Amino acid sequence: MDQKTQYGILLSTDNVVYQSGEIITIKLKVFNYSAETIDFHFNSSQRYDFIIEDKEGNEVWRWSEGRMFAQMLGEKILGPNNPEAIYTVEYKGKLSLGYYKVTGILVAKDRPMSGSIIIEVK
Repeated sequence: MDQKTQYGILLSTDNVVYQSGEIITIKLKVFNYSAETIDFHFNSSQRYDFIIEDKEGNEVWRWSEGRMFAQMLGEKILGPNNPEAIYTVEYKGKLSLGYYKVTGILVAKDRPMSGSIIIEVK
């Protein structure tokens, strides 16, 4: 991470290569290592989302699909006393062989951020 990067996100999975049907653990870390606090505001109780797309860009899975979220405003404050928020999910479906793009999204209405990585299923 660049020394100048004081806040942002990091997306990771527990492996880079998986067997078809193997559980994929996906982690989105939102961080603020600056001396100032940053408020992230949300339109609902949802804070994050995760998407898996095949090599053609077709959405294979979306974590939030079929889930209900309370329609209420919310916030998450990150700063010196609370510098990180970590959101972790498991994908338990079966992917065909090939490469997939995994995207993690912070759904804050005022500071939306996302990051993607590539995994392989062998």
